[in-house]
Parts: sequence; C-alpha cells; structure tokens
Amino acid sequence: MFRHAAALAGCVFGLALPQAHADDGTVPATDVAPASASRPAAAAGLYECQVPGSGTVFRSTPKEGCRLVAAPDPGAPDPQRWLPLMGANGVISYFDQSTVRRQGTQVGVVVMRNSPSGVIRTASGEPIRSSLKRMVLNCATSMFAVVEQTLYSKRFARGESLYTIRAPQSGTFQVAGPGTIAGELLRKLCR
Repeated sequence: MFRHAAALAGCVFGLALPQAHADDGTVPATDVAPASASRPAAAAGLYECQVPGSGTVFRSTPKEGCRLVAAPDPGAPDPQRWLPLMGANGVISYFDQSTVRRQGTQVGVVVMRNSPSGVIRTASGEPIRSSLKRMVLNCATSMFAVVEQTLYSKRFARGESLYTIRAPQSGTFQVAGPGTIAGELLRKLCR
C-alpha cells in the first residue's frame, strides 16, 4: 500500500503550485470555461438542501428551497473550480476539482482551508491565515494521508507561502471518519 501511495504522492507533488494556488481564483488557461459560463466568486456560499430520497445535500450555489448555511465570501475562489465542503466542526474547506489525480485505488487531491483570524501563528509570530493540503485518498481502505501542507499569511492561500511541511515518504495513512473533509472526499471520489 505504501509503495502505491509513494507513487501517487509523486504525482500529487508534481502538481505545479500555481495550478493549485487560489491567488486569482481562475482555472489555468487550458481549462478555462467560456466567459458566459463562469460565475463570480461571490456566488459561492454553502447551501443546505433537502432532496427527497437522498436526505440533506450541500451545494455551493443557491437553489430554490435551500437554506443558506455560510454566506458567500466576496474574496472566495472561483466556485467552478473550488468546491466548498463543511466538516463536522463547521469549518469550511475548499476542494480543488482541477487537481484530482487517480492511480489505481488512490486519488490525489488538494484542499484549501482558512484559519480563524489571529489564532494560529508561526514560531516567529507571523499569522497563519490559510493552508493548502495535498492529500492521498485510498478508496479501497477508506483511509487518507496528508503528504504536504503549505501555510499562507493571507486567506484563500494567497500571497507568498510562509513555509511548506512535507510528510516523510508517502505520509501516514489514517481512517477518514464520518463528517470529516477526508470522509466527504472519499464519498464523492470513490464510487
């Protein structure tokens, strides 16, 4: 399992940082949708919808009959690329749909998360306001590993990175519990 994770981690590490970066909220030029099909970033919120036979579904765009859970952030990244997901703790993370890489039963993904203001700081006192995590999901075992995390001083992984933490070799796999972002990604990507 770890040999395969190491190979996929190499694939995930191979993603260029600007491709996973939310600096301008746009998809790389080769993946840009026609201007008429794109929506402004301000349209991305989190909406809770009741679907007959399916229960509760969360959406990033408004729809009649849905309840607003998290207001759209005017600085949020492009909702066509970055899908907002809410964890059990109520914190919203953003899944970069353009960076999914598959290899066998494993999937490489990038997730961005904003930190609470003023709570987390580096050893030198700089505020950490967001992070990008590169993760490997194992669909066969419902486990995940964080293989790299880059920390930023601005929200939505903008500006210069403060530093990057890389996991030794392929990272340590752990069970993705229900209600977690990793669990939600496994549910969405491992069908």
